[in-house]
Amino acid sequence: MRGDAPAVRATLIVMTPAEMQGLVIGPTTVHVDRQHVDAFVAATGDDPDRWHDEAPPGYAAVLLFAVAGDFLNDPRIAPYLRTLVHVDQQFTYPAPIPIEGDIMVTGSVERVRMRSGAYFVTFAAEATVDGSLVVTSRSTFLMSDEPAAKAGRDRGEPHVDLREHTEIPETVVLPPEGAAATLAKSASRADLAAYAEATRDFNPIHLDHDAARAAGLDGVVVHGLLMLSWMIQHAVSMATGPAPMAEVKVRFRSALRPAVAATVETAVRRAIPEGDDADLALRLIADGADVVTGTATIRLGWVTP
Repeated sequence: MRGDAPAVRATLIVMTPAEMQGLVIGPTTVHVDRQHVDAFVAATGDDPDRWHDEAPPGYAAVLLFAVAGDFLNDPRIAPYLRTLVHVDQQFTYPAPIPIEGDIMVTGSVERVRMRSGAYFVTFAAEATVDGSLVVTSRSTFLMSDEPAAKAGRDRGEPHVDLREHTEIPETVVLPPEGAAATLAKSASRADLAAYAEATRDFNPIHLDHDAARAAGLDGVVVHGLLMLSWMIQHAVSMATGPAPMAEVKVRFRSALRPAVAATVETAVRRAIPEGDDADLALRLIADGADVVTGTATIRLGWVTP
């Protein structure tokens, strides 16, 4: 008499983020088409009449999460995702991001440092078209198996469609050095869901109240890369051409709750005498405090290589 064979259960190996150093993800093919770009433009509140043949520079977030999402959702490091904070982000743009084509994206866990029980992970990514670089990315993520802080009083969540005044960027003249221009922005919880769908960035702290509270937050918060998209929109409203952004670097300093009024402030640090480029200082401000700060270089004129 033959009995049933014993069930074999696969045991998941739990790893620390440090043990993931050197991990390579991809290359992964990302098909960029009009439908997906339009969804991203709508979710970020960008100018729907500007981006016809190229995607907006903020679309680099979609390319990044094509590979970073695999790392950040890796079940082997699940215990260390209790706190997941996007600390800083850099994008460089050697060429425009084309619409209606395939982009190859490769990511890697470049470096992991441990400090005070938390892991700081540097994640690098490159996006290419026919072997030529289109976007390079470098991100820092803080990861921990402990909450970042004790959550404050539970104030609940705003109505799903509630947001403050928000502006669509319009083409503006570059201000003189030292002068600044502003753009009003705000996101509803529905906007966060639309952004998550457009970018595949489904970190639950942006969508689920209980998950955000467990991470030490007062409630759900706006995606860091959505706030960066707002800042990029405003910066490139001062430039023309298919690749108006050369480089952007930001640090995420605090969280922004949905339905809270925010202001993008863009100041000219330096304009190149020949008029080709300009260096900008970027701030996203809410309730009188800096939420995101950074710098950018925009191309005032684009010459096809």
